[in-house]
Amino acid sequence: MPEENKRKINGKVKLGGLLIALFLLLYIPSFIFWIYGKNIHTDIIRMGELEDYVTTDAYIVRDETVINSPSDGISIRNVEEGEKVGVGDTIATVLNKSSEKLLEDLKTLDLRIIEAKREKTKNDNFFSEDIKKLDQEIQEKLVLVIKKSNKNSISEVKQIKNEIDELIKKKATISGDLSYTDANIKALENEKRILQDSINANKRNIVSNLSGIVSYVIDGYEEILNPEKIPEITPEMLGMIKVVENRKKTDDLSTQYNKPFVKVIGGIDYYIVFVLDREKADDFKVDNYLRVRINDIGRVVDGTIAYKSNEMDGKFVIAVRTDKALSDTAGLRVINVDLIKSRYEGLIVPVKSLVNIDMNTMRAEIALVKARRATFVPVKIVGKNDNFAVIDNVEDYKDGGVSLYSSYIINPKNIEEGQVIN
Repeated sequence: MPEENKRKINGKVKLGGLLIALFLLLYIPSFIFWIYGKNIHTDIIRMGELEDYVTTDAYIVRDETVINSPSDGISIRNVEEGEKVGVGDTIATVLNKSSEKLLEDLKTLDLRIIEAKREKTKNDNFFSEDIKKLDQEIQEKLVLVIKKSNKNSISEVKQIKNEIDELIKKKATISGDLSYTDANIKALENEKRILQDSINANKRNIVSNLSGIVSYVIDGYEEILNPEKIPEITPEMLGMIKVVENRKKTDDLSTQYNKPFVKVIGGIDYYIVFVLDREKADDFKVDNYLRVRINDIGRVVDGTIAYKSNEMDGKFVIAVRTDKALSDTAGLRVINVDLIKSRYEGLIVPVKSLVNIDMNTMRAEIALVKARRATFVPVKIVGKNDNFAVIDNVEDYKDGGVSLYSSYIINPKNIEEGQVIN
């Protein structure tokens, strides 16, 4: 009897152990998936574009001719900042100190002329209808005089003539007022002409002897930073320019005798010069095409690498020649740029979503989510930067690849093939 009870107990223990083992076998994977599966983030593949670029400060080098002011005074600009000028064109007119009061008088006179003309227009509109009515009444009275004369109504004719005389006097009064306004405007314009003659006698014109783009921003580096001296530029020289601000503002109209007043930028090309360390400079070769984004004006310009210095303490001076946005950059010297080495468009994903990256063959793998399971698919890397990559299908892969809106795992670290993905 005890042996039989013992066998029954052992049977129950074995059955219980089997049930526990079966429970753990089923529950633990579900528990692990519940704990960790929720932290697996996915996204869909989208179309996009990316750029591989280097951001740095750069310096504009141009062919610049500085023109000094012929006298102290105030300037009147005929050509504004960034506009073109031809040979023999007047860039600006400089008025000496004695002319400043005349200029103020001229402004006041212009306002008086404008007001007088406005008043004349107002009066013309107001009185024109009155004059028209008076002419009509006079005409009617004359017709009536003829009729009364034919009837020998002498007393009535005399009365009507008196009425006509009164109407003529009213018209003369109105016309006289309008004539006075015209005479006043003419007198003001004659006064303005005399003032202008006085101003012209005290002015000096600044005439360009070359064609180019005008800039009133003078920073003192026009002689140093010119195309012929690019081979002499060093990283240290450019480093000093960073802390120098433009000393003459574009809206400053004052002039000083024999001091720089304006410059003319000649030619159609200019240079964007920058410094890179050895590692970054390796990607930039002379004669290579390069796109440069000038962040100060929000424009991308095309250019060619025209110069690359020898290494100087681990750094290189590089110059890009371009003929774009010359007017927009006329007042700039130090700029911030993105040197765009390459640009790609296509299916875009984060670099961290790729595994087994081989930059020699430009191949990698991405974990797609198919039927709620992870499936690793080989892809071709079209291009990449530090954060994103543009990918495409591998030509010899037959089992279906990546496509627009495919679901993928953002970070497939520790993900296994076939793993269930929530």
